[in-house]
Amino acid sequence: MKKIHQLGLRIGQLPAGSRDSIADVEGVEVGHTTVQTERTSIGLSVVMPYPRSVGERALFAGRWSLDGGGAASGLGVVEDFGTLSSPIAFAPAPVFGRVYEALIHQGISRDSGLSTDAGWPPIVIGVDDGAWNDARRVYQSVQERDVDRAIDDASEHVAEGNAGIGQALRAFGLRGGVGTASRLVDGQCVGVFVAVNGGLPDDLRIGGRTVSTAGTVPDGPQEFAAVVATDAALLPFQLGALAQRAALGAGRCGLWNAVTREAQVWAFSTAAAQDDAQHAALAQVATTSDNVLYGLFAAAVEAMEAAVLSALLEAEPLTTGKQPLQALAAAALQQAGEGR
Repeated sequence: MKKIHQLGLRIGQLPAGSRDSIADVEGVEVGHTTVQTERTSIGLSVVMPYPRSVGERALFAGRWSLDGGGAASGLGVVEDFGTLSSPIAFAPAPVFGRVYEALIHQGISRDSGLSTDAGWPPIVIGVDDGAWNDARRVYQSVQERDVDRAIDDASEHVAEGNAGIGQALRAFGLRGGVGTASRLVDGQCVGVFVAVNGGLPDDLRIGGRTVSTAGTVPDGPQEFAAVVATDAALLPFQLGALAQRAALGAGRCGLWNAVTREAQVWAFSTAAAQDDAQHAALAQVATTSDNVLYGLFAAAVEAMEAAVLSALLEAEPLTTGKQPLQALAAAALQQAGEGR
């Protein structure tokens, strides 16, 4: 059971999916791999937007970014055509290009023509893990085969905390990590996967209460990156709006603050997906009405906030002085209840 559930910590009013993860959106999986060296702990994470058994599939997509959002590939097709077909890889910044190359090889194995419905262009999100890791050592350690390992690891059981790219992240003066959560609204699901790599000490909010996290980890980047998946039928401009609203969830827990350097949230819909190469024209997708859309926005905000807190609670070690974050969260939850 996730620690956020063990604490009885409830974020928002909407119900979570059965896994409380991005994998509650049917067909979506997440894989991780870790590269251990003598003085470096490096990881990669990959969000698979549809099963690997599917040869060709294009999904509507949108993106929100803060100050450009940091390193990312595949923007041209997403911004011009509003679609994606590639796995979404979270990679340490020094090996951004190598991960891109590995995804090209993956795409060629599916379609030698590198079509936009069979893995082109590769989508890589660069994450700065320099709070602990030396860039030269990261560059020397990660190989293309590590990307293949992360893809092979992909499943509906999503590890959190220091899994994958969460190995060497810093947040709120503590060790950061990766987290996931989902929310259900009107029979539809919104799931979030986030890399938590920012937040100032003493800025963390749990249950609406500020929690002191004056830790001892080194200063690091002020950034975050996330992927939102939904089975609701949304067009690209609606998915861009969904990504934007999800970012508000990062603000609610203090991850997005006045000194956040860069941030990006990608969103995609599985509603247009078909099980064969002759999939229905994306232009024929029935779109979601505005009335339902605002419910999905609320789901994205709650799922993001819950995913950030879940990342922190699952990461190890999580201590401020002698008191673990789990105890701080329980105290904050109690205070929030008393303040109602």
